[in-house]
Amino acid sequence: MSLRARLSLLSIGLLLALLVVSGIASYVALGTYQRINEAGALDRRYEVTLREFRVAGVTLARPNVAGCTAARTGAARAIINGALSGSFAQQCVGPAFAGQQVSALVVGPDGGVLACANGPTAQNTCEVGTSDYPTLPAGDYIAATRGAQQRYYLVGSGPTEELLVLHRFPATGRALGVIQLSESTETLQRTQRSLLVILAVVSAGLILVAALLTPLLVGRALRPLRRVTEASTALAAGNLDHRVEEPPTQDEVGRLARAFNVMASAVQRALRVREESEAGMRTFVSDASHELRTPLTTLQGQLDVLGRGAAADPEALRTSLQSMNREVSRMAALVEDLLTLTRLESPGAGGHPEAVDLDALVAETVDEQSVRSPDQQVSVEAAERGSAVVMGDRDQLRSVVLNLAGNALKYAQGGTHLWRTAVDGEHVTLSLTDSGRAIPAEVRARMFDRFYRGPEEAQRAPGSGLGLAIVRSIVEAHDGDVAVTSGPAGNTFTVRLPRAARATPSG
Repeated sequence: MSLRARLSLLSIGLLLALLVVSGIASYVALGTYQRINEAGALDRRYEVTLREFRVAGVTLARPNVAGCTAARTGAARAIINGALSGSFAQQCVGPAFAGQQVSALVVGPDGGVLACANGPTAQNTCEVGTSDYPTLPAGDYIAATRGAQQRYYLVGSGPTEELLVLHRFPATGRALGVIQLSESTETLQRTQRSLLVILAVVSAGLILVAALLTPLLVGRALRPLRRVTEASTALAAGNLDHRVEEPPTQDEVGRLARAFNVMASAVQRALRVREESEAGMRTFVSDASHELRTPLTTLQGQLDVLGRGAAADPEALRTSLQSMNREVSRMAALVEDLLTLTRLESPGAGGHPEAVDLDALVAETVDEQSVRSPDQQVSVEAAERGSAVVMGDRDQLRSVVLNLAGNALKYAQGGTHLWRTAVDGEHVTLSLTDSGRAIPAEVRARMFDRFYRGPEEAQRAPGSGLGLAIVRSIVEAHDGDVAVTSGPAGNTFTVRLPRAARATPSG
């Protein structure tokens, strides 16, 4: 079963359960309310009748009740003695409180029934003790005489159910007995049954509407989820550019769509990086093989020459050994540069960070004979003393200076090489400006790549083409960047590194 069907059935089932529970609660609440309301109506009937038929001392009212006037004298005498005579109750009291739909019962203080009546006249009476008249246990009447009666009582069940209320019948501050008023609850039950029918019809209609609309609403709510599924299928099929249309909501489905798009972009970037890495590795292997093939070919040629008898000639032997020594040195330098690049591209390539003063590092490095020639003028413009301090590996930063100086010595011989350090906010910049010929834009775009050695005339210079690649790797490992610009006055290599916090620089 699909998620849409399960959610629809769950919603309809929940609605049905709520309707059943609310219907039962409404049915019970209506019955309770009607019975309380009807008990209140009987209470008001008792109060009105009691005001018309007030027993105060020996003065009795209600002479219009048939047979009541003849019994007044004897009744008054009985009331004075603290009792309510049965004839007075049967002829006067019972009929006074009874009504068209209301039955009245007069009960003595001992719980015995004195009179009952059902009708507007004394002739419309019932027999005391018959089963047609609802009665309660004697204990309930005795308790009511003392004022401990309930709000209302129910006697019987179904069509024969009767609602009863009890009230004390007072005279001269004391209770002469209990007046019980009762009526049938059949009308109330009919109202409840009508409500039950209405609730059943309305609930059935609501369930039918819900059965028609819920699948549509659930399907609309799950539409972004279906799009995510389709996009996942497309992504698995290799369509990395496919994305999900994000809904404007902030619910779980909307967050899922946005999370999927983020994941798809991350997967696409990861695969692109992997492809670029694989392509770079293939290029690296190809370039390394090409660079190693030349000295190996030279060595093989020299060995062949020596093998054909040149070793017997001291001059030829010396020349071959010098050539092989140069090629071996070249291979050793190439392997060392490759190992350096490998270490720089591995985790933790930043080395052992310490506070390094770039001014002092440049001053002591550019004076080395390996990076300057007799016809070359080298000048250094330092920043404010002690301000050009960065956090980094001193040996790696020294390698940056050496490679930049060596590159300038090879491709911009003679003239002036100007080193300059400056502090720019939270960064320190180190630049080398030479007076050589301007580098073309297409060469500047590739000159930090591995094994790239520029145009043909530059390729004849000694080297492996890894110096500037090492510079970029070291600078990036120190969270910096390197760039080159060219103009009529020469070329400028600029290294930008984060400035160190206050620390004592080494060296």
